[in-house]
Amino acid sequence: MTAISGVEFLIWLLIAASTIAVLAKYLRIPYTVALVLGGLVLSLLRLPFLSPLQPDQRPHWLTPDVIPILFLPALVFEGSVKIQVRDLLCDWAPLLMLANVGVLLATLVTGYLVHWAIGPPILIAMMFGAIISARDPISVLAIFKDLRMNKRLSVIIEGESLLRVF
Repeated sequence: MTAISGVEFLIWLLIAASTIAVLAKYLRIPYTVALVLGGLVLSLLRLPFLSPLQPDQRPHWLTPDVIPILFLPALVFEGSVKIQVRDLLCDWAPLLMLANVGVLLATLVTGYLVHWAIGPPILIAMMFGAIISARDPISVLAIFKDLRMNKRLSVIIEGESLLRVF
């Protein structure tokens, strides 16, 4: 993939995301849900501008490590800039409970359920539980914003996410 085709690819993705955003607003569905549905539709269409996503067309620099290196700092920074330290300090107990006990409990429950349902060794099931239980709540926060949920609840979820990253 050349630099021009890479830029062209990103422009097409931005056009697709913008179109999906307009449709989501028109259809009155959450933007994140519309993005998932739009991604599914785009993956089924096999359009020519999506060819860089094919395994044999992928550029050499696009490795699995690039995504966390590029996007994780931006996501953490975006979440930490919007939050007020005063709000975090008011809700320190639920934040610490969710960031520590909540993730540990989710890991254990998920690990045991996977071990019971599918049958891999318990260590593998627990590692799988640890991987999927500590996800970033970006889509949940976007839905909260769309539904105009309580600010305190959003602060607790964003703060828990920030504590989990560090």
